[in-house]
Formats: sequence, C-alpha cells, structure tokens
Amino acid sequence: MNFDYSKYKFTQKWFHEYVALKTELHKYIDTSQKLNILEIGNFEGLSSCFFSDNYLNHEESKLYCVDPYYTTGSVEGITSQCIDNNTEKIFIENIQKSNNYDKINKFKKTSDEFFIDNDIIFDIIYVDGCHEPEYIQRDIDNAFKFTKKDSIIWFDDYGGGVNGSIKKNINNFLQKYKNKFKILYIGYQLGIQIL
Repeated sequence: MNFDYSKYKFTQKWFHEYVALKTELHKYIDTSQKLNILEIGNFEGLSSCFFSDNYLNHEESKLYCVDPYYTTGSVEGITSQCIDNNTEKIFIENIQKSNNYDKINKFKKTSDEFFIDNDIIFDIIYVDGCHEPEYIQRDIDNAFKFTKKDSIIWFDDYGGGVNGSIKKNINNFLQKYKNKFKILYIGYQLGIQIL
C-alpha cells in the first residue's frame, strides 16, 4: 500500500508505516471490488486519506467518515487534547487532496448518532473513536450489527490505555461475539473478520 504523506498537512503522524492497518489489512481485501468503509474517529484525516488513496478503486466504493469534532466537553485522551477549532478544517483540506475525494461522505456526529439512521452494511469498519468503556461497547455492538460474513472490524489503540485498559475492555465486550469472528491481527491494533 502506498501513501504519500508529503501532499497532506498533519500536525500529528500517529499513522506511521508500522501501523498494522497499513501493513496488514490489504492481505484480506480485494480493492478492485466495491467496498463500503466506515471510519469512526477521523481527526485530521490521515487514515481517511490512506483509505481514499488505496481502498476506493472501485467506482462504487465509498468511505464514511464519522467524527463529532468536539473541542470542549469531550472525553479526555490524546486525540481530544490535540483537537482545536482548526482540526475539522485540516481534515477537509486533506481529504480534498486524496485520490478519491468524491467517494468520501463526512458526518459531523458521534458514532452513536450515525448508527441511529444507518442502513449500510460495511465491508470494513475502522474503530478509532472514544475509548471510554461505554463507547467501545456501543461501537462493537453496532459494528457487528452493520457488517456481514467476511467483513473486517479493525480497532486502533488496542494496546493503549492505562495498564492495558483498552485491550481489556475490547476483549471483554467481544466475549459476547466469541464464535462470530476470527482474529486476523493482534498487536497495538486488533483486526477481526466476521465469520
């Protein structure tokens, strides 16, 4: 997978070469086929642009980007500390430079709000939203509701949190679906495929 950082503007480059989404996901995806991709949590659009540049080759493929862009009142975390009034503007400027900008749909809302009216079944869901337990649980439940056999759910920051708290919470909430997925990748990120 190719990605040219130089054509974009990012204040943070968390999405480095070693990020498993960049190095592993393509092994399980046929990018010549129609793909519906949901990205929960977009920040400045680094991973959004990666999806646009590499996974939207089919004329009917779409990327749905969901982020409320809260600058106040958000749950504390690394990303929330970096969000300011320019973050959404940077996101828009970046995705406009991506290869398949016309296939990107932006939703300025929480994932909870997005899923209320959603009727799309996704081939890939990239979960990088709020890492508080109740949000993780709802994102997992909704991800399983809006995927099908062979769909992939990819979690960022699986290895993060205080004392591995994010991993513990994701593992706990996935127990309810333990016979409905297989693990594709496990490390700082977690990739699973629906059975």
